[in-house]
Parts: sequence; C-alpha cells; structure tokens
Amino acid sequence: MRVLHVMPYIPYPVSGAPVRDYNIIKNLSEKKIDSHMVCNYSVDNKLENSTYNLNQLEKELNAKIYTREVPDLSILKKTKAVFLNSMYPPIYRYNSPANIRSIESVLKKSQFDIIHAQHTIEAAPVVQAASNSHFKGCKVITLHNVDHLNFIRQINHQKSSWVRFAHKRVVKGFKDHELKIIDQFDHIFVVSETDKEIYVSCRIPEDKIDVIPNGVDCNFYNTEEFATSVQLSHPNILFMGSLSYKPNDFGIKNYLENVHPAIKKKFPNIKFYIIGKSCPAWLNEYSKTDNTVEIIGFVEDVRPYIFNADVCIAPLTSGSGTRLKILEYMAMSKPVVSTTIGAEGLEISNNKNILIADQWDTFADLIVSLLEDKEFSERIGINGRILVEDRYDWKKLVEKQVKVYKKLTTCNS
Repeated sequence: MRVLHVMPYIPYPVSGAPVRDYNIIKNLSEKKIDSHMVCNYSVDNKLENSTYNLNQLEKELNAKIYTREVPDLSILKKTKAVFLNSMYPPIYRYNSPANIRSIESVLKKSQFDIIHAQHTIEAAPVVQAASNSHFKGCKVITLHNVDHLNFIRQINHQKSSWVRFAHKRVVKGFKDHELKIIDQFDHIFVVSETDKEIYVSCRIPEDKIDVIPNGVDCNFYNTEEFATSVQLSHPNILFMGSLSYKPNDFGIKNYLENVHPAIKKKFPNIKFYIIGKSCPAWLNEYSKTDNTVEIIGFVEDVRPYIFNADVCIAPLTSGSGTRLKILEYMAMSKPVVSTTIGAEGLEISNNKNILIADQWDTFADLIVSLLEDKEFSERIGINGRILVEDRYDWKKLVEKQVKVYKKLTTCNS
C-alpha cells in the first residue's frame, strides 16, 4: 500500500504535531506501508539549528519527502481574510495554486492508494489536487484539534479588543469552511473521543470518524535506559511546549500570575524551568526580574530535562486536541499537574495517574503536595507510565490506523 501524506511542516521529532506524524509514519513503514510526504513548511516551522536533515529523516522514516516553502501572506491579505472574508489567514496561505500544483505533481509520479492530509489548512489543496489529477484512491484527513473550538476558547484570553474582534470574525467563517471541507474526505481521524463527539454533533457521520490518539514512544522515553549529564536545581517545576502557540503563552501567564507566587512562599528556592522555542518578549523580561524562573528555550532532546524534573505542568485554559507533552512526562514516570483542558482527550484518572485542578489555588496546592511527599509523587508518576504503556504507545496506535487504511482501500477496490 502506498500513501501520500500532505502536511504543513517537516515532521522533525522535536515538538507538537510533527512528533505525531514522525512516529506514525515511522511505524507505518515498519508495517510495510510505503509513505511519501509533501511537506509545505513555512520559515517559522522549518526548525532552525536542528541536527536533522532531510536525508537523515528519509532514512529514519523509510519515506520519500518532497518539500516546498510556503511564503507568508502580506498584512493586507491577512487583514482582508479576517475582516472581509471571516477566514483564518493560513487557509488562504496554504490553499494556493502553487501548493495544489506541488501535490498534483507528486500524485502524477506514482500510483497512490491513499492521500492523507494533516490539519484543516491542508484539506482544501488536497481535495483540489486530487480532483485535478483524477485521483482514484481514498482521501483521509487527520484533525489534530477541533480548530474552530480552539479559536472560541482563545477569544477571552486576548487583551486587545481588536484581536478579540478578529477572533470572533474568524470563528464562524472558519467553522463553516472546516465542516464543509472535511466532509469531502472519505475518512477522518481525530485524536480523542471528545473531538469525535464534537464533530458528530456538527453532523459529520460517526462511522466516518476514527480516533487515533496522540501517543509516545515508550522505548525512547524510558528512564531505565536513560542517563543524563543535565543538572537542574531542586525542587523544580517543568513546562514544555512551543511558546508561539497561544494556549501555551496564556497558560504560562496564568501560572506565573496565579500559582507561582504561592509556590515561592512555600519553597523560596524553587525553580520553574520553561522549554520551548519562540519565547515571547514579555516572558524574557519577566525572567530577568524573577530568578526562580529560567527559560531554557529550544533543546534537541527534552529527555534529560524531564528526567531531572520534580513536577511537570500543563496549565492550559484554551486549545484543543491532546497534549503530547503530558504523555512524554508520563512515559518518564513524572507526576503531572494539569487543568481539565490541558489533559482533555486523554483517558486519565485524576489522583491516580495525574492530578487535575481548574482553580489556581488548588493547582498550587497539588504542586506543593507532590514536592512535599516523595512517595505520593512517585506513585502518580509510575501510574502515568503504566497508562501510556497500556494505551498510548505508538506501535499499538498505528495498528488501528493500518486496519482503517486496509478497510478503506478494500472498499474502494
């Protein structure tokens, strides 16, 4: 079976959605699925300073990669998209004639059984390219978030009235586009039962949707086999995630304003470590005035830092989908404190394999309880590891995706 994956980035296994695609394609290859990729990357997600290169990535994934840089839209075009067309600008950025032609050219090079789009922004160009090239196979899409819900949840976090207005303008147009375009695919993958329920409530047929959760490589994130030279101060708290992703930005702000002061009172020598690229200016300035906050920035390998963490957090109050970083924390047997939204979509058990709080004073109390009680902390961490081994190992998750692929191609033959 041959599959053409189309995605808005190069799937370097560093953070976020590219980690998912890297692991899925790698495991598909082990299942004898022949994968090719069209990677429409932008300058801001090319991953500067990475030790990876395309030749190395192709060897690791046993897949052919075609890349194309997608130029950004002008300010005028972005403004027109939002205020005149009520549309999320990247929809126009990726749905360009050049992008469509690049997908078509690969479709014409060899016979594919499935074309598989990643994210809503790649949906329209995939549909158009398939139509233009008279593609006879199946069209599949993975929705990593419920994108229109993501916008709704971010509205009230925006301080600028203009930005709030822009988000409100985008929501309806983007939702209509999202539901209309994904309905043109033969099958849909989502990352959680929660996301599936939302799309079913929007009248997407239930039998057209399968849940393939985000996962983790349990062999890679294995504390028994992992040694590190990285040293962090103790006690400490760790946050990981792309800092250009607004829900992460909001989450850190909320933590610093509402939680961290209480932690500092209890543990004056606490360290809050932040790992992630694209650190915003406000956070850089904040760290200069508070010596308990340290921005590590982008790192090639997060394992040494998770290994040395005492408590890992996901203080998100917006966003959608599921958090890969929580699974990575758990895989290394680290206790996690999260909000309900932060842990949304994961089949977790509060007070067993994770601690959940939506009130900031409770969030602080849970962190303190983990820092004070080593036995309790270790129990939560070990239970988290058991959970990911049982339900979220990539090898098990990809088996389901292969079964769906085979079912679709059988029905299409």
